[in-house]
Amino acid sequence: MNQILYVQEKQNNRSLNTKKVVLFFAICIILFGVVLLGEGIYYIYQNKINEKVVPQPSDGNTNTQIPPPNIVLTQTEDNKLIMNIQSTVAISHLIYSWNNESAQTIEETGKTTIEEIIDIPIGENVLNLSVIDSNGNETKESKSFVIDLTKPVIGLDKVGNNIKISVVSETELSYITYRWNLEEEKREDMSTYEDKKNFEKIIGIPKGQNTLKIIAVDINQNESEKSIEIKGVTRAKTNVVKVDNCLEFTVVGEENIKTVEFTFNGKTYVMNTDTFGETNTVHYKVQMVEGMNYLKIVSTTQSDAVDTTTWKYEYKAQ
Repeated sequence: MNQILYVQEKQNNRSLNTKKVVLFFAICIILFGVVLLGEGIYYIYQNKINEKVVPQPSDGNTNTQIPPPNIVLTQTEDNKLIMNIQSTVAISHLIYSWNNESAQTIEETGKTTIEEIIDIPIGENVLNLSVIDSNGNETKESKSFVIDLTKPVIGLDKVGNNIKISVVSETELSYITYRWNLEEEKREDMSTYEDKKNFEKIIGIPKGQNTLKIIAVDINQNESEKSIEIKGVTRAKTNVVKVDNCLEFTVVGEENIKTVEFTFNGKTYVMNTDTFGETNTVHYKVQMVEGMNYLKIVSTTQSDAVDTTTWKYEYKAQ
């Protein structure tokens, strides 16, 4: 009887120990599941945070290459300088100077496209420009500009019943134009001239009261203009006839004659108002010699209109 009770008690103890082991493993499995669940939740949470992160601008320490800004410098006809700048990164400020003079700073407000207009100094000058972006990157540009404000010099001289136009320039001339009154403008293109800094032309003066306008422009677009009021007259007319052994000439003008200069067989003679008085007609004769005789007559009116007549005649004495 006692043996049966002992065996039964031993079996009961074994059953209790088995339940403890099972309970222990059950608790371990539950704890392991809790750990796995915690790691999964943390992983999901971390991914959500990473999705919300906003990429920050480059601080220049990465390998990303930022292209330099595009700088275009343009000189205008009125001697202004336009600075056009385009950048992929916001621009902080510009620094510029002419030659080695003190620099000027233009502050910007994070723009990526800028247009600034500044004056260009007279003469030959070098612009030094620096563009600094918001990351502190600096791009430099230098360019030379020339402004010549020396204008061509126009001269007008009356030569008889003609006008001599002369233009002198320190810089090569581009073109010359001249016009009488309201007539069509005439143009001289200096590209066809060998000496492009000097120009001369003699033109006739139309009859009556006239206005002549001259414009000279050099290759730097410096322009000079000059006008003159002048009266054009008809030159005196000279007629020569042979009378016996003499050559007789008569000078007739629309206005009074100022001088008559004639050269006969190499000798020159001059007559003026002291000789023939205030008149528009002068008559004179010279005696020919045996053989060829040469006569040249130059008459000038009160308005300096000049006429030249030449005559030759072979004389044989009878």
